[in-house]
Amino acid sequence: MRLPRLQPRHLLTGLLLALVVSACPAKRRPMTREEVAAITFTRLERFESDQAFDNHMALVEDIQNSLSTGGGPVVGCGGDSGLDAPAPAPEEEPSITHNQEAGVDEGDIIKAVGDWFVVLRRGRLFTVRQTEGAMEPVGQVDSYAPGFTVASWYDEMLVYGRRIVVVGYNDTMRATELGLFRMDDAGVITHEGTYFMGSGDYYSSRNYASRLVGGDLILYLPSSVQVWAGKTTMPSTERWLSYNETTPWRPILSRTEVFKPVQTTLWPVLHTLVRCDLDAPEFTCAATALMAPRTRTFYVSRDAVYLWVNPDYESWTVEGERTDSKTPRDSVVYRLPLDGGEPGALRARGGPVDPFSFRQNEDGHLDALLVAPGQGDSMWGPEFARSDGRVALLRAPLDAFSPELTGLRAEDFTTLPGPLEGTLQNRFVGHHVLWGSGEAFDDSTTRGERAVWVTDVRAPLDVHRLSLGHTVTRLEPLGTGGALVVGENRAGLRLTSVALGEGGPELKGTLLREGATQGESRSHGFFFKPDGTGGGVMGLPLRYQGGTWSQLRYGSAEVSFVRVGPELELTTLGSLGASVETGDDACSKSCTDWYGNARPIFYRERVFALMGYELVEAHVTGGAVEESFRVSYLRSGR
Repeated sequence: MRLPRLQPRHLLTGLLLALVVSACPAKRRPMTREEVAAITFTRLERFESDQAFDNHMALVEDIQNSLSTGGGPVVGCGGDSGLDAPAPAPEEEPSITHNQEAGVDEGDIIKAVGDWFVVLRRGRLFTVRQTEGAMEPVGQVDSYAPGFTVASWYDEMLVYGRRIVVVGYNDTMRATELGLFRMDDAGVITHEGTYFMGSGDYYSSRNYASRLVGGDLILYLPSSVQVWAGKTTMPSTERWLSYNETTPWRPILSRTEVFKPVQTTLWPVLHTLVRCDLDAPEFTCAATALMAPRTRTFYVSRDAVYLWVNPDYESWTVEGERTDSKTPRDSVVYRLPLDGGEPGALRARGGPVDPFSFRQNEDGHLDALLVAPGQGDSMWGPEFARSDGRVALLRAPLDAFSPELTGLRAEDFTTLPGPLEGTLQNRFVGHHVLWGSGEAFDDSTTRGERAVWVTDVRAPLDVHRLSLGHTVTRLEPLGTGGALVVGENRAGLRLTSVALGEGGPELKGTLLREGATQGESRSHGFFFKPDGTGGGVMGLPLRYQGGTWSQLRYGSAEVSFVRVGPELELTTLGSLGASVETGDDACSKSCTDWYGNARPIFYRERVFALMGYELVEAHVTGGAVEESFRVSYLRSGR
């Protein structure tokens, strides 16, 4: 079955930029302080009744109409800047996904399940069996329900035992799609059920919408609050029955499961967190939502979900306040415990760039690297984040999160230097945080500072600026004692290792790949396997041609492997190259790999590379990586 191609998501970026540079609307009257107080709450609490929720939304709508006859928010004009029981989960094996947090699995395009790889690509699931010294393609099934013809994007996949969960977004239905599948002992995948949950698009250039903590599937689903004929539409869910037939929509949460807004917003978003129990005999989910402005960043630790909501770009002003873009407004960071405890929140300033701006520290703090409030991690928001020469480190005590929205103290923040130009990259490694800048999304330039900043969060004022011969477009951990800085200069792709010892950070090894750029910008395109000596082997997809975001459509030319020595010296081991032709998939759902199509894989002491429709196995000798087997898992005639 061939399904229609969807409008590419990158067109939304053009629309966003057009809105940013467009002229602001005619001047509106400012909101009165009484109006602000009427729609902004001072304590984190749920709406006490359906009527209270509806009354709030009616008041918001009245204020909207009284300010202007125009429509929604104006960007850039104001503000700061049921199923069978699942099989028991097998004994845990090391994940092949480059997760940010140990014990928190993230949605990816390839997962290892015992002797099998499961691959999600372009609207289909594939299984490949790992036999001794070879690989055997076995299963191939559509990622959507049998006979379903309303096209979706399919982005992320998680595996729990033999249950496979595929996460996609259906633009026509305005819903996140969850496809549930099961793999049998022969590697054959069967469809179990499909559910749709009403939401806006969850896409982020750096984040992932799904997490798996134990048997709990966690989803972040944003949706605008809409009022039609005086009634508010709530996020709803429906279940696929057959072909294009589904059950009636029913609310996924009640109005009394929504927390009142503690930030002023005339165009509120329901930031909905869905938790599904994959151990339950039937597929069951529960949801809670925070009503807040739209600009958010989402992070999951092993015991909590964090949501940082920046003040938004809405066009309203308040009487008696300055109307320029420098008017300070509070951000709010929410903490929702995974044990079912009550959420807490803190008032803050600034905002994180992406999920890598966070780390829940073992010493009882949430650490976060912050810049001036921006677009959060929605869509391509992180790729427009700038530091303007200053960043701040927040160390928020976990016991400070409460329904009372305590304001953070000045001593909880440390102002730090940062790059003056280029897109910001940041990463926590051990007790250290690193940041720098480069233009990962623009191949025509190498804008960004040729330096990386490093500090120990336990002594944040001791900042080290390490000069580099390249910009910073990727930061990755090499264990807990080192980091990798990936960047570009006019010669090509540069890799530099940094030791993070007690004596201060120190540049170690460096490598140049002439004429190359990264074949994957997402975090999952990198993997490091430590060898117990302080070093190990790392892999990174590369390409040698193509323009902006070409990896979304054309993939990588190769996956390059590098040996990291005990002193973090870098030595190239060579590459596994992609074949020119691996078969035509007829663009079953989409020809765009929004979450990439290339991965280095280290599994059970074996080395693999995923490149498009190919899986390649290799063995690493003392000084080289050598191909031993290659297979295309796309069956002909499909």
